[in-house]
Amino acid sequence: MFRIVLLILVILAGLGCSVNRSSLPNIILISIDTLRADHLGCYGYERDTSPTLDSLAAAGTMYTRCQAQAPHTTPAHATIWTGLSVISHGAGYHNGSDYGLDPELPTIATMLKDNGYVTLGMVNVTILNNDFGFASGFDYFSWHPNGEARAGETVDEYLEWLDDNQGNPNPVFAMIHLYDVHIPFNPPAPYDKAFTENGSEGITNWEADPETGALLTPEVTPHLIDLYDGEILWTDSQLSRLFSELRNRGLAENTLIIVVADHGEEFLEHNGWGHSHALWQEMLHVPLIISGPGIPEGFIDDLPTGQFDILPTIMDYLDIPVLTQVDGVSLLDSTARTADRVIPSSRVSPDKCFRWGLEQHEGLVSILTDGIKGIINYGNEDPGVMFILEDDPGERDSIALDPDISEALDIYWTTPPIGDPLPLNAESVNSILNDLGYIR
Repeated sequence: MFRIVLLILVILAGLGCSVNRSSLPNIILISIDTLRADHLGCYGYERDTSPTLDSLAAAGTMYTRCQAQAPHTTPAHATIWTGLSVISHGAGYHNGSDYGLDPELPTIATMLKDNGYVTLGMVNVTILNNDFGFASGFDYFSWHPNGEARAGETVDEYLEWLDDNQGNPNPVFAMIHLYDVHIPFNPPAPYDKAFTENGSEGITNWEADPETGALLTPEVTPHLIDLYDGEILWTDSQLSRLFSELRNRGLAENTLIIVVADHGEEFLEHNGWGHSHALWQEMLHVPLIISGPGIPEGFIDDLPTGQFDILPTIMDYLDIPVLTQVDGVSLLDSTARTADRVIPSSRVSPDKCFRWGLEQHEGLVSILTDGIKGIINYGNEDPGVMFILEDDPGERDSIALDPDISEALDIYWTTPPIGDPLPLNAESVNSILNDLGYIR
């Protein structure tokens, strides 16, 4: 465990804010790595993988069409942090280098800190650490290089902080990142046998030819889905414990809870596996649930939504003006979203694309608007295609781009960047990504 801890008492003494801090709610933003929306009961899954999240959705608002802005961790979380699209914030791999989050960009943490909040960040993967720029604005920030099966420890860490700071007069914002659903699929007992009788049997990932990238073990996919679902149920059980402990401490009634995923996972739907290599819906359709004081209960929102909407939603909820340009809009503003709103996604991972021969991977872009999904690769002479998701949710039958979808893709692709992060050290980043299974 590596940890940056600032002296909270010193910070509290120096905080200034024009609003009545005691009236502001605590906020917990939970990011569950690699969680597909369609593997949760509240999103229609046939297995009982998510009783806690299902209850949270019933007590709040569930967004059925939330689109990730990237299919892997760093750029997607940069979007959650900043309210910016991937091209706007500049994080991820492009121009031949990996980039973290520009520390000069305003984030949820920096904005809430400026408005009287104590800010906690607890992340469970190296590529969200302070070297990647994600610690900016946090009074307390901890990170673990590999968060496999650490949901329980992370919940404990947050609860221990609450108990150690019971005299804290300020509202608390906590960003909690849980990595447990990510490969390798190896849920702790008894969750390893929740959906398969024999547990993992030592098979927790696919195997691929290191030279060609060809999948060697497609037959293990149903087994891995069973374990993936077990990982979800394990993580859900720890969220149940977290929410129960908030109630025991008398904090639940004044806590806004937001649950989202950074991306999903492919299980051979398009002959691929894992994530970060493409822009199919199995990697981009993610859950988003918001519950807490003032949030409509049992409401299902079917309008297009993106991860970049989280920052402006939090600020609108608190009546804090957003004094910077963001690409998202407040989900509390009924006039800000329409069915034909454009939700963009981009920035696939470079090395995984070798499986499909996508050498010019950096130009792969998609947009979702009014139930139509457009995809194009600007790195080659690809004319682009689109899918009518209502009729073709599996994205099997592509049709030619119409002019409006083509124009929307062009507009996103030519978006001027706002963030200007420095490239990360290639040798250290590649070593990290290799250890996590992102590159060969």
